[in-house]
Amino acid sequence: MSKRKIRAYAAVGLLLVILALFGYYIQGHPAVIHALRNINPWLLIALIACYGFMLVVWMGLYNATLRLCGEPLKKKENLLLTIYSTLANFFLPLQSGPGVRAAYLKKKYKVPISSYIFASLVYYGIYAVISAGLLFIGSSYWWLAVPATLMTAAVSLFVLTFAKKHFEKKNPNLKLDLSRANLTRLLLLTLAQVLTQALIYGIELHTLNMHGTIRRYLSYTGAANFALFVALTPGAIGFREAFLEFSRQLHGFSTASILAASLIDRSVFLLFLGILFIIMLSTHAHSKYKTILKSE
Repeated sequence: MSKRKIRAYAAVGLLLVILALFGYYIQGHPAVIHALRNINPWLLIALIACYGFMLVVWMGLYNATLRLCGEPLKKKENLLLTIYSTLANFFLPLQSGPGVRAAYLKKKYKVPISSYIFASLVYYGIYAVISAGLLFIGSSYWWLAVPATLMTAAVSLFVLTFAKKHFEKKNPNLKLDLSRANLTRLLLLTLAQVLTQALIYGIELHTLNMHGTIRRYLSYTGAANFALFVALTPGAIGFREAFLEFSRQLHGFSTASILAASLIDRSVFLLFLGILFIIMLSTHAHSKYKTILKSE
């Protein structure tokens, strides 16, 4: 059997595995279906649209991150890789999306894994700095926003400096383009990501009649974002809720609101992942099937 044929069958097999994971997840979380049935159709459309925009932002972010250590991907390839890593982030533990991207870039473009890991750390550092500022901005401790941002920036810079020295020892030819243009692009796209997240959370809380100020929604987003760094479960289930619960005094939303909004968010996101799966199936598997047919 030719390598082409093996890759084609492997791609189809992977798609079937992902489909099985969808079924397994829904079977273990029947409340997801109940939540989707009770969501206002217009709210559902608004949230799906927000996640659609988020997908575009993620594509920009991944290319902006890749610019630090290599050449950006073409649109279709970037779309498929973004979909794969998004599915991996939700269904697999330890936020596996970056690992999927790193392995793909290493295999196809010979991008050193250490280079991509460091580039990803730059993104996570920016993400943490923005989230730290938002965490306090909507609370009565708003004056801590600036110190928290500066402290997080200092910790991120320390981690990046240590990581860079470590990677350079392992790979003396490590090449990183940390130009002002690349870092500014990454900063703006990360900011767009966080603000889109805040919009999504705001819509979900608003539909539960949990009306709040924009600053409270931003604080809620900042708390939710920090779950990313310790997420050991698929989709950060439990960790995001825990962070939001521990920071209740900052954003001011009740435990019941946190759990209800989280259920809506995961239900809608699961539906969005289903749409991504269909897109992936139509753009990727179709070409693989054609390859199989031609080779037979």
